Amino acid sequence: MFGIFKETEKVMDTYEQMQTILKSFLTYDLRELPSRYEFWYRVAIRQEELRTLQAAHRAKISMISAVGRFHQVQYNSITQKLAKLERLADIYKMFCIEEEREVLNHRLHFHKETIAALYEHIQQKELYTYCDTVQQQFWEAVREDLLNAVAHLD
Repeated sequence: MFGIFKETEKVMDTYEQMQTILKSFLTYDLRELPSRYEFWYRVAIRQEELRTLQAAHRAKISMISAVGRFHQVQYNSITQKLAKLERLADIYKMFCIEEEREVLNHRLHFHKETIAALYEHIQQKELYTYCDTVQQQFWEAVREDLLNAVAHLD
């Protein structure tokens, strides 16, 4: 009469997996900022920090000195980092709108296996935290895979 009821494992769809991956990545990227701040405020702070650094390096660019060329390299690097952060933050905003779930699931269908594999890596990320350098390389790889998976969402 009274059997043991097993809880059925909830199967996450691609939308939930991608939302989790994006949230994990952005949380990692914002780790230095105080967690007492609201998530989107921390994203805005990071974007503003990058814009400030970008402007500082841009003002010091000079092709006639090695230090000036250093500032050019840093400016280009920060520009790319800012663009990637803005792109991923915009995509995460889309994943926060529940009404978009069906449309996004359909659009991500061709990347379903890639997203599932990336989700599994995120679930086992403790394997990649034994060294700061390895952890940073892991999250850089996650960023590149995320950008490839969401490249067609616009």
